Amino acid sequence: MSDEAGSNDAGSNEAGGFDETASAEGAVPVDRGASDRGPSKRGVGASSLVGLLMGGAATYFVIRTLVDEWSEASERIRDANYNWLVAALVLAALGMATIGWCWGRVLRVLGVRVPSGRVTAWYFVGELGKYLPGGVWPVLGRGELARRGGVPRTRAYASVAMSLGVLYLAAMFVGAALLPFAISGGGFSPWMLLLAALPVGLVLLHHDVLDWLLRRVSRLTKREIDVDIPVWRDSLMLVARYVPSWLFIGTATWAVARALTPDAPFTRVVFAAVLSWIAGFLAVPVPAGAGIREAVLLAASGLDGGVAATTAIVARVIFIAVDLGGAALGAPVAGRRRGGVRVGPIPTGGVDPESEVGRETVVDLDPEPDDRTSTG
Repeated sequence: MSDEAGSNDAGSNEAGGFDETASAEGAVPVDRGASDRGPSKRGVGASSLVGLLMGGAATYFVIRTLVDEWSEASERIRDANYNWLVAALVLAALGMATIGWCWGRVLRVLGVRVPSGRVTAWYFVGELGKYLPGGVWPVLGRGELARRGGVPRTRAYASVAMSLGVLYLAAMFVGAALLPFAISGGGFSPWMLLLAALPVGLVLLHHDVLDWLLRRVSRLTKREIDVDIPVWRDSLMLVARYVPSWLFIGTATWAVARALTPDAPFTRVVFAAVLSWIAGFLAVPVPAGAGIREAVLLAASGLDGGVAATTAIVARVIFIAVDLGGAALGAPVAGRRRGGVRVGPIPTGGVDPESEVGRETVVDLDPEPDDRTSTG
C-alpha cells in the first residue's frame, strides 16, 4: 500500500483534527473533532508511560501463565507425536494471524486503510492485554496502538469492538454448522446453549439496530457518540472473513488431541474448541478465559477425561506461545508512529470496502508531534 496522498482537498489537519468530509457519491461525512485530534506532547508522554506499564504487566502475566501451564503440560506429552504438535503450532499461528489480518478489513469498512503487516502487529501486541484480569485490556491495548498509529480515536476503538463482535459471531456460525455432528456423536451438552446467542448477535449487528442502541446510550450518558455505522451487508461479509480463523483454531486443537491419541474425533474436537473460545470470551472477568475453555473442551470434545484435560492444557500453552511470539515479532512495527495509514470516508450504500472510495487523507505521524497538533 502506498503512502501517496490523495487530492489536496481531501481533508485538512487544522488544529490537529482530521477533516474527513468526502464529496464522493455514496460516502458520508464521518467523525471529527476533539476526539480525533492529534495528541499533545504531554499527552503522548502520559500515553507512552501507561502503554509501557500495561505492556510490562501483560508480558509478566503471559510469561507467568506460560511457565505455570508448561510445568503441567510437559509431564503429559512425553509420549506424544511431536509432528502433530508442530502442526498444531503452525495452525495456531495461522489462526491468530488471520484474526489480526481481518481486523484490517474491519478498519477498511470504517474507512481506514492500514498495511496488513502493521495492523497484525497491533493485534498481537494489543492482545497481550487479555491475560490481565478484566476484559477491557485487549480493547484498550489494540485501540490505543491504532490511535497512536494514526487511526482517529473513535474509529480505532469502534474497530476493536466491531472486530470482536464479528469474530465471535463467526465462531457461532462455525459452531452451529458443526452442531449436528457434535450431537450425533455424543449427545447434548448445556454448553451448546451458547450458540443460541447467534440470531441475537446477527440482529444486533444490523445498522438500524446499532444506530438505535447508540442513540439510547447517548441519551442515557448525556454524551454525543459520534460513530458512523457500516451497512449490515458489509458487517456480514466481515463475519464470513473470520470463519477461516476458527477453522485454523479448531484444527490446531484437534492436532494436539491427535498427537495424544489416534482416536480423536475431528469434527467433535473442532466444535468443542470453537465452543470453548466462545465461552471464554463471554466469561469477561476471567483472563483469556482460563479454566472455562478447558471445562467446555472436556464436556464437548468426546475425548477421554485424561486426554481431554491434556489437550486443553497443551493447546493453551501453544496459543500462549503464539501470542507471545507474535507480540515479540510485532513490537518494533507496532511501536512506530509513522507511515501508511489512510483515513477516508466510511463507505455506505453497499460500496465495496476494498475499493478506493472517495478522497482520502494520508496520516503520517511524526515521532515527535509538533506544536501544530497540540490541543493544550
